[in-house]
Amino acid sequence: MADPLGSTTSVAATGGFASRFLGQSSERRSPANGKPEPPRGDRVQVVAPATLARGILRERVLARTRDVLGLAMGEHGPVFAEAIETESVDEFLGRLLSAQNQLAAVRVAAWGVQRTRGRLGEAFAGGAAETLDLLVLGGDDGSGAAQVAKVLAAHARRLAALANDGRA
Repeated sequence: MADPLGSTTSVAATGGFASRFLGQSSERRSPANGKPEPPRGDRVQVVAPATLARGILRERVLARTRDVLGLAMGEHGPVFAEAIETESVDEFLGRLLSAQNQLAAVRVAAWGVQRTRGRLGEAFAGGAAETLDLLVLGGDDGSGAAQVAKVLAAHARRLAALANDGRA
């Protein structure tokens, strides 16, 4: 009996999705003459300015967060699926703050809550400023900056609500 673990034959892809087996070519061949088809052109992805601005904002805030927390480049929290282009400003902000908090979890015990919150605020503001600079350099027509302004306004509302809850 043949050893199935020692087999060198191809195995179908997991999850039932189609895959290429050894020896199969990725080139498309025309059925008429058997020659490879020419490339069909470049891929183009159109991204709305608001989505682009949110993506840049997220990356810059989290990069600044890792920096102020003194985390190594490879140290970061878990990655979650996100639908940046379809979520509301409040949902986007909530996910961004959650990601910041996950990064900060490694410092809270040593630094305390107040110091850590202060550093997260610095990182958020610094990341937002970098985003606006990048948008201006990229020739933003104002719609990207407007999206960042909406996120900053939502952030200010959350901070104000926290401050009011603390006094009540």
